[in-house]
Amino acid sequence: MIGNYLKLAVAMLAIAITAPQAIADDAKENGMTMINRATFKWEGKINHDSWNKSQKSTVTFSRFPADMDEFRQVRDFLAREPQGAAALMVMAMELYHRDKEMGLEAVKMINTSSNYNSVISRLRDILGNDESYARPYLPAALLVGANAKNAYSPTEPYRVKVRVNPVTQYQESELLDGTVIYLQIDGAGWDTNWRGIEVVKPDGEEYYLVSNCPALYTQCKKIKGTYQGLK
Repeated sequence: MIGNYLKLAVAMLAIAITAPQAIADDAKENGMTMINRATFKWEGKINHDSWNKSQKSTVTFSRFPADMDEFRQVRDFLAREPQGAAALMVMAMELYHRDKEMGLEAVKMINTSSNYNSVISRLRDILGNDESYARPYLPAALLVGANAKNAYSPTEPYRVKVRVNPVTQYQESELLDGTVIYLQIDGAGWDTNWRGIEVVKPDGEEYYLVSNCPALYTQCKKIKGTYQGLK
């Protein structure tokens, strides 16, 4: 009888010791925060240091940040992860569509200085006022469920589906002072769904930044129907 109690006690002690580690490991795979009643979360781990072609992650959120204060809070949460930086680029593009001044600040916050000008010069056209050329629904085209046939109406809550580029391995960059991670966002607005985006966390910095993303601001397919906008 004493032997059985002893075995039970040892088993319970083992659970107590390993449980915190299990929780910690789970936290590395998922994260969630709430900002002004809006939920932002990511699921699925993308390794920061070693390329693994099968890794993927999804960033889910109930609405876009309403202003720069909210965007900054979302940045503080998401940009610690590569997939978070990718999703923030989609959010910054939508903010630019809604308010140019706010969008400029958001794009600047999450991009390297070398990429900022390239992004802005294209967004001025692609999210501009030329009805024959502009695509105001471009950010929506990068959300799960949106396509030209349904007038780029994504499923809710909004999701940005990200995967590691299955061909291009991580590369060290002296110019960017860090490891460049090559990712792809799933978007049904083009003939080729997976849209490339590169992110980097410069040595000594806290957050990942977007270092290259021309595939995100390439003109998407023209809408069929009436675009309802995003929340």
